Amino acid sequence: MADQRIIALDGLRGVAIACVMLGHFGPESLKGAGAFGVLLFFALSGRLMADVLFIGGLNWREFAIRRLARLYPAMLFFLGCMFLVLPLLGRSDLLSDWWTYPTFTVNLMVVAANRFPPFDHLWSVSVEVQTYVVLALIAVSVPDRKRPMALLAGALFCFGNGLARTYLLHQGGFLVYWRPDVAAASVFAAAFLRLILKDVRLPSWAPPAVFIVALSLLLASRQPWITLTANGLLLAFVGATAERSATAACRILETRPMVFLGTISYSLYIWQQLFKYAYEGSLPRSVAVLLSLAIAAFSYYRVERPGKEAILAAWQRHGARNKSTMTSQH
Repeated sequence: MADQRIIALDGLRGVAIACVMLGHFGPESLKGAGAFGVLLFFALSGRLMADVLFIGGLNWREFAIRRLARLYPAMLFFLGCMFLVLPLLGRSDLLSDWWTYPTFTVNLMVVAANRFPPFDHLWSVSVEVQTYVVLALIAVSVPDRKRPMALLAGALFCFGNGLARTYLLHQGGFLVYWRPDVAAASVFAAAFLRLILKDVRLPSWAPPAVFIVALSLLLASRQPWITLTANGLLLAFVGATAERSATAACRILETRPMVFLGTISYSLYIWQQLFKYAYEGSLPRSVAVLLSLAIAAFSYYRVERPGKEAILAAWQRHGARNKSTMTSQH
């Protein structure tokens, strides 16, 4: 299960990163598409973590190594390039608070210090990593039959916390949803829905219909209870069930452009913010988007994928050596 690839989910990840790019490089009227794309990423993470931790039964050590192997190569490549290039461009200011990126604490910096690192878009990666820790703890400490309830409790708490802070405490909605105890709602919800729906027959029209409803709500309102809470739940359902969509919807998700975008989505998400700054300066939009795609593709194929494979191979050799040592001792 840990290594199983579902092409439709790659395509859905492509939809998510396309929404982020549209929110960052598109017209002002579609700026909300960025948050929509992030919610979809959260939903996909919750579903996939449910697959590997709760359905696949991956142990927590293997889970941690696989997550770090997935995240660190592209992140360290990005940081290395920034340390080399930005001082030459006279933009060392973009290196402030750089340590929050590899430690996955960007969102905590924003919430606790009310200070935004230059590449603050990495807050969502931080939320995902923080939620991975909680999901791994649930897998280790909660019996199988009680895990759906633990995930449901986490989702309800996070959804409720966001609504209470926004509408009862009147805290700034933008900052509220950077909190891990709010933003993790869609991750928990998607993991919960994946567990309870995995053996349930669903009409094939349900996932695309729910996605269209979520998209319609995005266009209809910018109220947090709609764009973040209602859509967080709707997209959690989509993430948990997308591959069971009607054939026509799956064909769209499985097209080469969507799958390609989904494949490079992590590297693209990391790099696009730099070119967003360039676009907001003087770089033409089309050039900024093309450069984002080009360096993201290079990052994935030359750094992210081989880096992950090297880390996992080293971990397997380590495990083999330990097993050999234990055998020889007996």
